[in-house]
Amino acid sequence: MKFLAENVTKVFRALEDGGVPVWIDGGWAIDALLKAETREHTDLDLIVPIDCVEPAEAILGQLGFQRDDRETDMPVRVVFKDSDEHEIDIHPMTFNPDTTAIHIDCDTLGQKYVYISSPAGLSGVGTIDGRVVRCTTAAEQIRQKIERRYSPWSPERLRPNGVSADLEDIFSLLKVYGTGEGGLRETAPSRSTNNSVVSAAEQFSMRRLDSLSVKHAELTLKYAELSAQHSQLNAQHTDLINQHAALRARLKSMRRTISWRLTAPMRHAAEWVGAGWSKLRTH
Repeated sequence: MKFLAENVTKVFRALEDGGVPVWIDGGWAIDALLKAETREHTDLDLIVPIDCVEPAEAILGQLGFQRDDRETDMPVRVVFKDSDEHEIDIHPMTFNPDTTAIHIDCDTLGQKYVYISSPAGLSGVGTIDGRVVRCTTAAEQIRQKIERRYSPWSPERLRPNGVSADLEDIFSLLKVYGTGEGGLRETAPSRSTNNSVVSAAEQFSMRRLDSLSVKHAELTLKYAELSAQHSQLNAQHTDLINQHAALRARLKSMRRTISWRLTAPMRHAAEWVGAGWSKLRTH
């Protein structure tokens, strides 16, 4: 079920008015940063302090959203759905005195691990349906896609055009925010956290940006080449089918002609001697 922009701002405003600190994350955060809805969204990802999950649940309940215990996996995520199957995924975070935030995430094997967000990563500002919202920054979005423990080329991460959703999102953000000091870092100003893990992660992310952008361009070109080859093979296949049909028609015609030529003299001879076909076959 499509999660509309007007519903995103409705949920965000309700949580904000209810005193729950909230940041938009995931696909809607990317569109907020790009200030345009680039694709359809089936859910809404939100970051909420872990001690505000219960107040958030009460507010979402007033909007018709109920906790889905089958999908919820605390402290990784809390899932809410309404009667129309709109889905909200809350990612609870624990905020430290140094303003870094810790999220317990889960890898593809189901193993939990610690993911640390810097204060800069939660300083993003975007626009959805004409409303200004808090969201994760472009730098944080790219860092997440680099450091989260899943493959950007896994089948569930590929879009219908065959390109990785993560690499396509990174490319879109880079086109708007760039990779230099005046680009991504400008939208996510550095703050001194005295946290060596966060600093090392941010440096690692920035080093990987260019290589990922190049990889995305290579994959896009490869996809275009494979699409062209696929079209050529389809055309060849169609041509072979037509040739096969033509050969079958020709062979059918030839068989009829040859059969007539071979049996005609035998029929004439039988008529001449006054013998039937069965008698001729005994001689």
